[in-house]
Amino acid sequence: MKSGMHIVACTGQHLFPPDPMLARTVEQIAELFRREIEAGIDGTDVRAGVINATRSNEISAFEDKVLRAAARVSKVTGVAIQTHTHARLRAGEKQADILESEGVSAARVAFGHSDDSGDMGYFIGLCKRGYTLNMDHMNYGLAPDAALPWQKRADNIKRLIDAGFTQQLLFSQDSAFSSSLLPPQARDQRETRNPDGMLFNIRKLIPYLIENGVSKAAIHMITVENPQRLLVR
Repeated sequence: MKSGMHIVACTGQHLFPPDPMLARTVEQIAELFRREIEAGIDGTDVRAGVINATRSNEISAFEDKVLRAAARVSKVTGVAIQTHTHARLRAGEKQADILESEGVSAARVAFGHSDDSGDMGYFIGLCKRGYTLNMDHMNYGLAPDAALPWQKRADNIKRLIDAGFTQQLLFSQDSAFSSSLLPPQARDQRETRNPDGMLFNIRKLIPYLIENGVSKAAIHMITVENPQRLLVR
């Protein structure tokens, strides 16, 4: 509250749905999402401003329903969709196929964890279809055995900027409250690996990009203009 930071609540479904949720139809799931956007979440006046959706590569029958419900509600409300993806397995393409079959605008969709892939063909293919790529696992590249170090992830971002896709990129941290519930050893390992915590992008990623030729105007677009465009309906 002191910082003035805006916090956008989400509706949607991610991980371990209870049996009653699994049994719902697309229409019933969509009704829940729409109610949480238009009326409020769980009886409060806090309304969702983004729809959070599936994560798997092999999309289950339930995840298919969630994606279709998200697409239908996005079309009605204008609220954007944010998905979790296994980018190394090109999962964004499968999610895009389902979303497009429901007629949702690609401009209202961001695929999370995209920087886990180093495949420029995958990135450019999704960008050409009109989707936004959320580069939010940058600090995962700090691990000593990381297959894709954070500098290589950053280099891929610069390649996308140079290719003309600045308007379709987002930076984030994938930092969740649930991380504080990890066992102490696991939590300590994360903190040791990334001592900058939620400031990693500010202290490491953005300076690296600027040092390697990315303009401050491009950084402003990615960090200010792009989220504004995605979240404002």
